[in-house]
Amino acid sequence: MSKLNQVSCNNCGLDNICLPRGLTEQEVDSISQIVKAKKTLQRGEFIYHEGDNFRGIIAIKSGSAKLVSCDQHGNEHILNILLPGELLGFDGLSDEKHSSAAIALETTSFCLLPADSMDELFHHIPSLTRELFRHSGEKMVEDKNQLMLSKRPAEERLAYFLISLSDRLKRRGFSASEFKLSLSRQEIGNHLGLALETVSRLLKKFQDEEIILVQNRFITITNIQALRHLLDTPDQD
Repeated sequence: MSKLNQVSCNNCGLDNICLPRGLTEQEVDSISQIVKAKKTLQRGEFIYHEGDNFRGIIAIKSGSAKLVSCDQHGNEHILNILLPGELLGFDGLSDEKHSSAAIALETTSFCLLPADSMDELFHHIPSLTRELFRHSGEKMVEDKNQLMLSKRPAEERLAYFLISLSDRLKRRGFSASEFKLSLSRQEIGNHLGLALETVSRLLKKFQDEEIILVQNRFITITNIQALRHLLDTPDQD
């Protein structure tokens, strides 16, 4: 493997967030010999298309991406948003073809754990299987929360979206109160099942109530307790 494609998981800024959590240093070194860094993508470029062959498990290294699926009429539905340290590609494990597409939302880089190396890694590093199950389980919880959220009022959906971003960014060492939305308001509405006008109205309402400050795509959460109160969500450590 060329040095250009090598990844040092031990020195990665996402240590203890991505695969390394729960693995020994020697196990992480072994993974580093196999994980490949892929080229940087720009907004709108595909990490993989719906129907593509499964190539392996992908970890977002920087930037963000969206998972989308198209219905029979060709309408795009945003299933999830991926942040640095989060994994994707699990939808290709069942029949070795991806059931959704992954698209960069901004300048994005990622690492790939190749499918043809996974059996060997699982054999030599049994704890890696547990780690991937953990990530898969977290994804199932997110899907459940998203499904339950779809039944809630529009205000609660947007509040949950902002709280989720804040909590996930905090766990990754980023600011929990100031961040840029990589999704447009139209895309946020698509993801939450809300009209564009509803998203814009609620963002303005939250700003008027001094819960957030909106400057184009930049969000400052000025009263996280008020947002959590809408959902009765406890603070995250």
